[in-house]
Amino acid sequence: MRILVLGRAATLALLCACPPSIRAEGQSATTAAPSLDKPKSLTAEDLVRLTDIGPAYPEPGQSVFSVAPGGKKIAFQVRRADPASNRYDVAVLVVDVDGGSQPMTIDPGGEFIPQIVQGIGGATVSTGYAAAIPIVWSNDGRRIYYLKKLDGIVQVWRGSLDGRASERLTSEARDVKDFVVSSDGKRVVYSTSAPDLIKERLRREESLRGYRYDERFIPLFTSGPDAFPTDTISIRSVDLETGAADRASADDVASLLAKGTVSNSPEATPAQGRVASARSEAKPGRTEPAEIIVSGPGRQATLCADTRCSGAMLMWWVGSGRRLRYIRREGWGRDETAIYEWQPGRTPPKRLYVTTDLLVGCQPIEDNLLCAREQSRAPRHLVLLDPAGGVVRVVYDPNPDFSRLALGGVERLRWRNDFGIETFGDLVYPTGYERGRAYPLIVVQYTSRGFLRGGVGDEFPIQAFANRGYAVLSIQRPDGRNLVPLSMTTAEYERELISGFKDRRSVLSSIEFAVRLLVNRGIVDPDRVGITGLSDGSSTVQFAAVNSKTFKAASVSGCCWEPFQDAFIGPGAAKAFHEIGWPRLVDYDEEFWSHISLIHNARRMSMPLLMQQSDDEFRAAIASYTAMKQAGQPVSLFVFPGEHHVKWQPSHRLAAYERNLRWFDYWLKGVGSAEEWGLDN
Repeated sequence: MRILVLGRAATLALLCACPPSIRAEGQSATTAAPSLDKPKSLTAEDLVRLTDIGPAYPEPGQSVFSVAPGGKKIAFQVRRADPASNRYDVAVLVVDVDGGSQPMTIDPGGEFIPQIVQGIGGATVSTGYAAAIPIVWSNDGRRIYYLKKLDGIVQVWRGSLDGRASERLTSEARDVKDFVVSSDGKRVVYSTSAPDLIKERLRREESLRGYRYDERFIPLFTSGPDAFPTDTISIRSVDLETGAADRASADDVASLLAKGTVSNSPEATPAQGRVASARSEAKPGRTEPAEIIVSGPGRQATLCADTRCSGAMLMWWVGSGRRLRYIRREGWGRDETAIYEWQPGRTPPKRLYVTTDLLVGCQPIEDNLLCAREQSRAPRHLVLLDPAGGVVRVVYDPNPDFSRLALGGVERLRWRNDFGIETFGDLVYPTGYERGRAYPLIVVQYTSRGFLRGGVGDEFPIQAFANRGYAVLSIQRPDGRNLVPLSMTTAEYERELISGFKDRRSVLSSIEFAVRLLVNRGIVDPDRVGITGLSDGSSTVQFAAVNSKTFKAASVSGCCWEPFQDAFIGPGAAKAFHEIGWPRLVDYDEEFWSHISLIHNARRMSMPLLMQQSDDEFRAAIASYTAMKQAGQPVSLFVFPGEHHVKWQPSHRLAAYERNLRWFDYWLKGVGSAEEWGLDN
C-alpha cells in the first residue's frame, strides 16, 4: 500500500545505450579506460556507507547546493551512514567551481534531519528521506548560513570561510523549519513551531473525557489525534550583530513566505527586460509546460509552440540575454534529458546536449550549467557542463573510490508494454557475466533514472545482487497518463486508472514483457525470477502475487491493499480513496478485491513473500500476513522500530539490504535455512 503520496512517478525498440554519458549533439558517447587493478567485491555495506549530497528527490524550490555571489564557490551538505553506530556523519562543505583546491569543511557535525510532509489524510509525518537543507551565502561571499540539528533540535547556524568555528544563531525550544537572510544582510528571518495554548487546552480537556473518533484519527500511525499537531507557526528574526531575537517585521515575514512560493511554470531570470516563462497544459496528470513565451517592454510576445519547447524544466538566458537555454525530458519514455537553445523570433530551438544520466538541481553559471549528476554506475557527484563546447568536468566527487569496486555492466532496454506504452529500464549484469549462462533475476522498482542503488526507498541493493550472481532488472514505471488521455478532472483520471486495475495491469505488463525478453535472450532462468518494491512498487508486487505466475519470490516494504483498509487509514484518508474509486468497507465488492487482496487469494498464491515494514505502517500488513500464514503460505514479516515510509536508520538500512540478499538466496538459489524465516513452525 502507498501510505504517502511521493509522486506517480509490444515490440522492442532499442536494446542498448550503454554506458550512459552526457554528450554534445552530434558527438558520440565515450567511456573511460578500464582499470587494470582487480576490483574488490561490492557488499551491501559498501552501498549503505556511500556519501550522499543533498536530498534524494528535491522538490521545486529546493536546492542540492548553493552558489556563492560571483559564481566561484558552492556550498552543500554531505552525509555518510555508519551502520555500526547507527548514525550519520554530516558536514557542510565549500568547494571551488574550478576545482582548483581541496574542499573546505565549514561545519564538521550535526545530525540527520528528516523530511516532514503532509501525508495520508493530511497528517504531518516523516517520509524517512533526508530533508533539503537550505544554505544561504552572505552578500560578500565570506559566510554561509544553514540549518543544523544538534542534541535533537534544528537551529540556524553560521559558518565562515576564514577558518573560524561555526556558531549557532538561534536558540529556539523547537525546530527551526526554514529561514532567509534579509536583503541588507543584517538579520536572519526564520520560522519555528509554537504551542497554540487554546488548542492544547482543548485537546487536554478532551483527553480526560475520551477522544471522539473522527477525521483526526489515523490508526495506522497513532492511537489518538496526535498525527495532527496543535502547534502554530511563529516567524521571528535574529539581529546578526547583537544576537537579539524578536518577532519579525511585516516585511521580513513577507520575505520568508515569498521563499516558499514556487511557480508551477518555470521562468528564466529577466535579461534585457525580457521575461521567459513556460506555460502548462491544464489537463489531469499533465503538469509539464507545453510551450514557452517570451515577453518584454515595448515588444510583442514571442511564442514557441514547437514540440521541442514543451516540457521545459529549467530556463536561463545566455549571450547577454539574446538566447534562451532550457532543459527538457524527451526520447523513448522520456528517458533522456536534453539541453536546448532558442533565439526567440529568429531561429527554431536547437538541441545542444542529450543524456540518459540524471541531472539534479542544475543552476546556470554564466554560459555553463552546474549540476548534481548521477549515472547508472556512479553515485551523485557535482559537474560543470559546457553545452556549447561539449565539455563536462567533475567539480566534486564524494565517492572517488566507488568505481574501483566490482560493478555489473548496465544495458539500457526500451520496449512497449501490452497497452502500447513506451517503457524503459536497465539490465544490470552479474559481475563476471558469462554469455550463454542463464542467471536468476531480481526486478527492482520503480524508477531507473540516475544511480542504480536500491530502487525507490533504497532497500534492494542492486550492485550487491549483481556481485552475488544475480541479473537485476531496474524498471522505470510506465506513465499512467497515456492510459487515460481524455480525462477531464483529476478525480476522473484517478478513477480511470483504478477501474479494472488498468494502471496496475500496465505496470505489470511492462515488467513481464522485459522478463520474457531477457529469458528469450538466454540471460535469465525463467524458474528463478524475483520481484521487489516499496510504496507504489509494493502495490505492483501485491498485484503480481495474485495475477502472475512469473515470479518465484518477492520482497516488499509497505503492504497491503485489503477490503477493510478504511478502518486503519482513518475516515479522512478513506474518503479520499473512495473519491478515486476504491470501494467502501460497507459496500464489499468481491469482484474488485479478488484481483488484489492477499486475504481473498491466500490459499491459491504460490509466491513466497518477505515483508520488511516500519513500525508506523506495519499494521496495514498484519491481516494479509496472518491470512497467508494460516493458508500455509511462505511469508515472513519483520518490523523496524522508529522508522517511517522509507527506512532512515543506517543499521536498519543495512539489515534490510542483507535480509533481502539472504531471502532471494534461499528461494532462488536454495542457500540458507528455513529457520530464519519462521517456515519450520
